[in-house]
Amino acid sequence: MGLFRRNAGRPVLYTEQELSCLEFFIEEHYGAYTSVFHELVSPDIHVDIAIIPPSPDRMWTTLVTMGMGAYRMKVPSRLKKDKRDRAELLICLPPDWEVESDEEKWYWPLRWLKILARLPGSEKSWLGRGHTVPGGGPFAGNTALSSLLLDEPQAYGEEAAFCPLPDGSGIRFYQVIPLYEEERQYQLAHGLEALCERFGGAFPRVLDPHRENCCRQALISTTRKP
Repeated sequence: MGLFRRNAGRPVLYTEQELSCLEFFIEEHYGAYTSVFHELVSPDIHVDIAIIPPSPDRMWTTLVTMGMGAYRMKVPSRLKKDKRDRAELLICLPPDWEVESDEEKWYWPLRWLKILARLPGSEKSWLGRGHTVPGGGPFAGNTALSSLLLDEPQAYGEEAAFCPLPDGSGIRFYQVIPLYEEERQYQLAHGLEALCERFGGAFPRVLDPHRENCCRQALISTTRKP
């Protein structure tokens, strides 16, 4: 079965009214975006990425997807009332990150935003807070980070986590947190909150490709227990 096969090559898109609401919400809660990476070929969903530059209040660059939420994910029935079937993603990068570069050491956050945005459709599943996705190895030659975690957008507050739409539905926003493999394994074994405690009670807001692995020693000590 191909990606979003039931649409026969026609991308799933927001209505004009939905897109207008989304764009207004992003600018209100995340900041004005100065440019957009427009997707040229979109056989399934159309995933643009808004680039929000640093500001005096937020000294980082934010990338936000626009298009993932046009597709309604296959969430468990118990979660449908919580309006978790539509989502967009964001990641926060250092202010000097070369977002216009196509070198993999700079480009991989954009690549993985697009991969994650399409994952629910290709897998007929869903993504939400606490989900992790392995990358199959380090994302680039200059980092050992190799998997991704989804969490609430901590850097922006609770009001930035949900965009209501005119039809009564809404779009959840999740921040992408890159992890080391040991951290992903720790989260799978002990849960999201336990992993958060390893970070001192809060996940890092801004990507640091060289940050300390907070679970390397914890995983070693766990595996050595009799």
